[in-house]
Amino acid sequence: MLPRGGSGYDSTKVHLQGESRRHIFAGVMTSRKFLKTRAKAIYETWGKDFPGELVFFIGTGEAFNTSLPVVVLKNVSDYAYPPQRKCFEMLRYMSGHHGHDFLWFMRLDDDVYLNTDLLKKFLTSINSSQHEYMGHPGVGTQKEKGHLGLDAKKPYCLGGPGVILSGPTLRQVAPHLPNCLKHPATPHEDTELGRCITNVTSLSCSNGKQFPYMFFQNYKDATGEWAVNLLPRYLHKMISFHPVKQPKYQFILHKKMLFSKLQTKLKDMDCLEKEKSFLHTFVKECNAIPCDDGGEVWTFINASYAYSMEPAHLKDSTLHRGRHLGLEAIQPALKPFFKEGNLRRSQIAYQKASALNGLEHVVVTRDRKKNYRLFRARQTFRPMCFRELPPKRT
Repeated sequence: MLPRGGSGYDSTKVHLQGESRRHIFAGVMTSRKFLKTRAKAIYETWGKDFPGELVFFIGTGEAFNTSLPVVVLKNVSDYAYPPQRKCFEMLRYMSGHHGHDFLWFMRLDDDVYLNTDLLKKFLTSINSSQHEYMGHPGVGTQKEKGHLGLDAKKPYCLGGPGVILSGPTLRQVAPHLPNCLKHPATPHEDTELGRCITNVTSLSCSNGKQFPYMFFQNYKDATGEWAVNLLPRYLHKMISFHPVKQPKYQFILHKKMLFSKLQTKLKDMDCLEKEKSFLHTFVKECNAIPCDDGGEVWTFINASYAYSMEPAHLKDSTLHRGRHLGLEAIQPALKPFFKEGNLRRSQIAYQKASALNGLEHVVVTRDRKKNYRLFRARQTFRPMCFRELPPKRT
């Protein structure tokens, strides 16, 4: 439970979850007038799947009523903008109350949408014991360059798409925040935070090519309407989407994200179903062509043609009756018999189907040294199933 009162803070009750939920602590800066709109939209969309603790921070003011996890920062105006003091006090709260409880800490605005799955995957791949300061790198507008008190080669992280700090970075910077606030070079909250972090730790915002895309900032539309036409391929490449000032677009983005995840799950299910059927396939090496089998007739396959007594002209395409699908399914099962990259796609094979043994192939393979080897593959048929068809209406 977050402490109530003391140290200039007040809060509603927030219950910290188990160890699996202690990965990241996110503080969302908002105000009373947005608790029932923007903050609620966040809590009812991506907030439900947040891989850690999500808390909303407001300043002092009139009484309010909400079921959201809220911390009131005393001696901080709820309506001052830019919210420099609110941001700095929020980070001090995080460090003072939970500095050693979480691996990562995130500073967020109330008009951002997060891809929680990608956020968790991304942070899990990084050593949280190192000093990290990550987000969308910026150096200011053309007019501001050289007037922000920053080295042009050391960008700051834009506040809108979110700022991520590792535990060691937050704990080192937090004691210096009050002093940094006394000597601002600009009115911008994110710029001043960047200056403070750089001065204390020598860190600058993450500046790899991928970060501006992972922490997306739309400079043309603040409402969030741009999310309506956002292409699905971007949904799983971006961690944050900003700005989304109208709550309805939070829900639209979340709907698109869930639909995209559902499509991915359906594809995964289809792959698993194919893998399950492939478990009935076994491959063994044999020494005869096609493999001595009591004189039974096999169909000979060379490249893309099959030769047998079945077609009228003794030859037909492997595409007919799906013969190529059976051959393609064998390739993964052959890999354990060859060193990486040594297996070449087979041009010669023999095929036979029977009710007892299922679909069988003898595949002639060749490695880079032109050594030929024969393998026999068997794919059993699935059990027979029935379903009733409704009578046709006349």
